[in-house]
Amino acid sequence: MVYPKSNCTETRCLFFYYHLGLLYAHQEMWQPAKKALSKSLAINPSHAESLNNLGIAYNKLKNYQTAISVFQKALIQDSSNGSIHANLASVYVAIGDLEQAQQHYMEALKYDPGSASHHRNLASVYQKRNHFIRAEYHLRQALALKPDCVDSMNDYAVNQKNQGNMKKAYQLLNQVVALKNDYWEAYSNRLFLLHYMPDQSPKQIFREHLRFGKRLSQQFYDSSNIVSAMSKTRMHIGYVSPDFRQHSVAHFVKSILCNHDTQKFDIYCYANVVQPDDVTKYFQSLNVRWRDIYDLPDKEAIKQIKNDGIDILIDLAGHSANNRMPLFAQKPAPIQMTYLGYPNTTGLSTIDYRITDSCVDPYAHAPLNTESLLYMSPCFLCYTPMIDTREIKKYTSITSGITFGSFNTLGKINDRVIQVWSTILNQLPNSRMILKARSFTDNEIQMRYQTKFLAHGVKQEQLIFQAYVASPSDHLALYQHIDIALDTFPYNGTTTTFEALWMGVPVISLLGNSHVSRVTFSILNALGLAELSGNTEADYIEKALQLAKDKQLLQYLHNHLREIMQQSPLTDGRYFTRQLEKRMSNIQPKGAI
Repeated sequence: MVYPKSNCTETRCLFFYYHLGLLYAHQEMWQPAKKALSKSLAINPSHAESLNNLGIAYNKLKNYQTAISVFQKALIQDSSNGSIHANLASVYVAIGDLEQAQQHYMEALKYDPGSASHHRNLASVYQKRNHFIRAEYHLRQALALKPDCVDSMNDYAVNQKNQGNMKKAYQLLNQVVALKNDYWEAYSNRLFLLHYMPDQSPKQIFREHLRFGKRLSQQFYDSSNIVSAMSKTRMHIGYVSPDFRQHSVAHFVKSILCNHDTQKFDIYCYANVVQPDDVTKYFQSLNVRWRDIYDLPDKEAIKQIKNDGIDILIDLAGHSANNRMPLFAQKPAPIQMTYLGYPNTTGLSTIDYRITDSCVDPYAHAPLNTESLLYMSPCFLCYTPMIDTREIKKYTSITSGITFGSFNTLGKINDRVIQVWSTILNQLPNSRMILKARSFTDNEIQMRYQTKFLAHGVKQEQLIFQAYVASPSDHLALYQHIDIALDTFPYNGTTTTFEALWMGVPVISLLGNSHVSRVTFSILNALGLAELSGNTEADYIEKALQLAKDKQLLQYLHNHLREIMQQSPLTDGRYFTRQLEKRMSNIQPKGAI
């Protein structure tokens, strides 16, 4: 890097390099910014603002430990600078040290109490630590200081969703998209939220996806950008996901990435991962070509995808968090698919196929998709635990009351679900129910849901609330305290259903008329256990009560469910992937002859 020449005094040189560094930083040219700021500090190592901005540069370059060291030096010079505390907190967030992040954001607020961004960032840390009530307080403060901040509104909506307040979350997201009609993250959050709301019909939800797709395409779609499939002997398949990490999606994508026929297919993973972890490293170690696109704008990511000659690009996120829907709207590959991470159509005409099965999406569902449906058999899911799971304890006859359980996210436990579960608990007075959700870290949220059950006559001692458990193996072990898992509706469990069955726990489900309300039925049907799915709420209740009373069947299922799963297509990654590869090899881009 050649710097402009400057004949100046020492003080002028310091400020020359300092402002040159700021100029580069403003253009996001972090290496030149680092060099310029280092020159200013060579003149005066105690210049707090140079240290602060140098720390920012190191953070952007992902040199986190050096960034921490530089920010700490800056705080020695100016310990009451809220900006430095906040910048240091952001580094701790990046490395996952949320306790330190929380401390420094609190310090930032002490010195800058009127900063809406400090409140919002502290709320984000509380959210990550599952303290949703505290997060709500700071989001309210942020919005009081800056009422039209769409980022704070969007975060507040996510907070309300995590607390189970779906209507409030929906109202907030409506406000966000009204204020900023190209806030695609908020649009996606709004679409995802609709699946948790029982009063929204499949047709209504489809119409909202169509509106999104048309609006996004109007901004991004250019038919001249479409690429043709390359003529080559090996097909290039690309998977785009923010969830190549410790996440539910990982249990299913592992089945595929470990079993692709690399003699016929070159596999590319485009990772939009916010915070990589050991699971990320595991996926990187597979026979795949890894591309980190988290910091890449769509234009650069698309350039990479085209340079890689991708024939089929597969979205694994849909409208879930940290998706790249605007990228897919620009059609960087001749064939595009969506799969796994989202339970519905994307609404994008540029995505050609959606991978599903005929149980979860019967042929009559096809008109409610912008994509053509690509059917797997018998189920669209294949499960491979990300950890070595412990052996299941031998299940013996029950001497006390039955224990029901649900480990589904709080948003799926709507008022109707609570009423049905309460009916079951009331008919078995000695029964109890374990409810596990990350939101139950907050006692206030526990009490709110306890009150809902008590209003239906359930006794307090029948309810056991379990907060988030960090260890995946400890989480799975908790299933061994459950006799029967009760599925949520209309939004079924997916990973939680597989986990329960894998740990020997039978699942009772309610079959509905949309993808989200048919997932558990599809899983049970593939195991030959479709009779555990009810067609009505009364049927659901009756099946739960019958199974609770059938001690012999309950004992058989607990002691044999894992074996049944291991012998089924639901855990046969090779079978599933060969079927998927066959489907891929036989498809053509839309409109092809």
